[in-house]
Parts: sequence; C-alpha cells; structure tokens
Amino acid sequence: MHIDVWADVTCPWCYLGVRHLRAALASFPHADRVEVALHAYFLDPELDVRWDKSHAHYMTNRRGWDFQDLQAAYERLDKLGRAEGIVFDWDRAVVAPTSNACRVIAAAREEDLYQDHTTGADTLQFKVWETISRAYLEMGLDISDPEVLIGCAQDVGMDPHDALSALADEEYAAQSFSDYQIAVQMGIESVPTFLIDQQFVVQGAQPVTAMTNMLTTAWTATHEGDPQ
Repeated sequence: MHIDVWADVTCPWCYLGVRHLRAALASFPHADRVEVALHAYFLDPELDVRWDKSHAHYMTNRRGWDFQDLQAAYERLDKLGRAEGIVFDWDRAVVAPTSNACRVIAAAREEDLYQDHTTGADTLQFKVWETISRAYLEMGLDISDPEVLIGCAQDVGMDPHDALSALADEEYAAQSFSDYQIAVQMGIESVPTFLIDQQFVVQGAQPVTAMTNMLTTAWTATHEGDPQ
C-alpha cells in the first residue's frame, strides 16, 4: 500500500498529523508493506526571506488571521500538544522560507530509496521531516539556516555530508516545487493531506485511532482476497 502525504514542515497540524501516522504505522500489522512518501507543500510559497517579527505578527499581518482566532488556535494546539508531550513555542518560532528544509527532506527520501527502506514508521524521511518540524515549532530554530538543518539531519542518523550536498542541489529544490505544484493541480488547499493508493483521501491531523482505522480500512479495501 502506498501513502502520499502533502505537508508543510512549519504547520503544527502537519506536525501532529505526521506523528499520528507514524504512531499508527508502528502498531499496524502490515507496516512493512506500507510505503509513505512525504511531499512538500508551501503554505506561503512567496516567502523568500526570514520574517523579522513574531509568529503572531506574521500570521496576522501576512497570512490575514484575526488575532482572536489565532489565539484560540494557539490554545487548542497547545492543549493537543501537551497531551502528547509537545510544547509549542510560538514566541520563539522563527518564520523563514522552507525551501532548504525541503531539499534535505527530499534527500532523505532518496537515501531511503537507495537503501530500499521506504516502508514502515522509521524511514529516514519520516525522521528528518519530524526533527526539522520540531526544531521550528518547539525549539525556536531557524530552519532556513544550513547549520540547523545539517544538525537536525545528523541527529537522526543522516550523513551530514549528504545534507550539505542536498542544500546545494537544485534538483531537490525543483522536486520540492514540483510536489507543491502537483498538490495545487489536485486542488489540495489544506494540509496535511493523505492520499492512499491513489483512491482514498484523508485530510487534517487525525488522532492516532482514526489513523489506525484509516490504515485498516484502506488495507482491507485494496487487499480483499489476499491470503492471510
């Protein structure tokens, strides 16, 4: 079974959603036959320099959020995060372009393909994506900074030289933008979005239980008649 995931590495709902998918896969009996590909999505594709003010200022002044709605979203996310040991740090979040991060994540996917390790919950791409998202949402790090990205990659077992090379490789940049264009052409306007075997679409940061049900239902539908 193949799952395509479109997610923005700076999106807190995507952070939760990807973590929930990994948790569901960790206990899924057919995880070794479930391949997941994470695709870049840019919630702000025109952001090309670091935002020099707060995350709240960025969300209200550039993204057009109402201040009260934003505070309510922060509170909801904080509550959801605390239940999982996540502490979002909105005050220290550094708003910056994600193109460099997407290059490193794409390189991690390439390494998974080379190592023939593209299934289950512990692929390098999963780990690199999650650690970069954590750096942004919980640690207040600038994920456009090459040193930060190389450190994130190294922390989860990626060769730092591969991460450095990815940052200079325009092919990975083109691949990431292509992923985003495909999402736009498909009409994807909110993330995370999960596409299972090109048939089933699920959107939003579903709970782990819902993710487990999603995997089970999709597996049953696409593998009906398989020997047990």
